[in-house]
Amino acid sequence: MTRRVGTARSARLDWRVVALAGAIVVAIAVVAIALLVSSGDKKYQGILEPNGGGQHVAVGTFPTYNSTPATSGPHWNQPGVAPMNWGVYTTAVPEPAVVHNLEHGGIVIWYQASKVSADEVAKLTDFVNAQVHTSQFKFILSPWTGKDFGHPIAVTAWRYLLYLDSADTEGIGAFADLHYGKSPEPLGGPAQPA
Repeated sequence: MTRRVGTARSARLDWRVVALAGAIVVAIAVVAIALLVSSGDKKYQGILEPNGGGQHVAVGTFPTYNSTPATSGPHWNQPGVAPMNWGVYTTAVPEPAVVHNLEHGGIVIWYQASKVSADEVAKLTDFVNAQVHTSQFKFILSPWTGKDFGHPIAVTAWRYLLYLDSADTEGIGAFADLHYGKSPEPLGGPAQPA
């Protein structure tokens, strides 16, 4: 009888060891997945740029910014001019106008027309047109005509800049999830497009 009791205790102890080992394996898997997910977010975090301030300047003034394209800094403030309406533009918008949109929590996607295909522009256009009809509607798409920034596409939020080599709308969405509305005046207009 003593042997049977001892065998039963050994069997119980073995199951405990197995359960503990299983819990350790599950914990390691959870940590590994969390690290992979967080590193994916960082891939689309973009570059944190210095704060260029948010002072208003006269319409027609073109300030010097600390990033290309700008992520903060002096900007225009005139109803009907700046901030600009959210949506897609087929001609380049004035950078000092949309810096005001960034101050209001928006995302501006710039593309260098000579470096993207018509299909990529169409993909970005569809993305922004869909986005402006969601609760996360503060998006602008514009061609870029300023200094070459070395990539086909640049995505900007207040103080953040992400360069892309293709029309990666999933990456743009991840960037927006991290930065949308995180600005000095996130409740500022203009209103959502009809």
